[in-house]
Amino acid sequence: MDVLSVSGAVKGQIQLPDAVFAKTGRSGAVWESVRCYLACQRQGTSCAKTRAEVSGTGKKPYRQKHTGRARHGSRRSPIFRGGGIVFGPRPRDYSYRLPKKVRRQALLVALSARHTEGAVKVIEDFELSAAKTKELAGVLKTLGLTGSVLLLAGPVSENLKRASRNIQLLTVLPASQANPYQVLNHDHVVFTEQGLKSLEVASGVAT
Repeated sequence: MDVLSVSGAVKGQIQLPDAVFAKTGRSGAVWESVRCYLACQRQGTSCAKTRAEVSGTGKKPYRQKHTGRARHGSRRSPIFRGGGIVFGPRPRDYSYRLPKKVRRQALLVALSARHTEGAVKVIEDFELSAAKTKELAGVLKTLGLTGSVLLLAGPVSENLKRASRNIQLLTVLPASQANPYQVLNHDHVVFTEQGLKSLEVASGVAT
């Protein structure tokens, strides 16, 4: 595969490891990994008040007998307007973990699928002179990257991190933190040379 410079010229060639970009496996692992990722992103802060938590009087609404109505002891009962909620949502943690082998297989299968689609590119390592969004946007435009872009670098510098914040369709991650959801959810997956090496080490292909 061609290695592109930030000016868009072909800098050289690189051999992509088949263990990463030609991986076959069950697509169910990818589905499980994406589902796990989305579950871990949920805040789980939704909450409804029970009859013990809603505000209201503790006085008995009306006398027990001789009214022709059903007996009640509280206006905070769920059957009254403004009363508590029965079995409503409570704060909870939706996150869970998948086995390491499943996570690794899902990532490799997702990367292989994107490579087959021609969505994977490799560029040279680069460093921004300053944390300027305009400079980084110019690099993306020169490389012809339109649509959403996932940039997987080695160590993400502070300048690169800050410059990418205001580019809506750009996500910058250390390659060691790549996940199937991000890989599949972007139009382009771009590796820096150092990022590609980091991915190989993180996925167990290289040591």
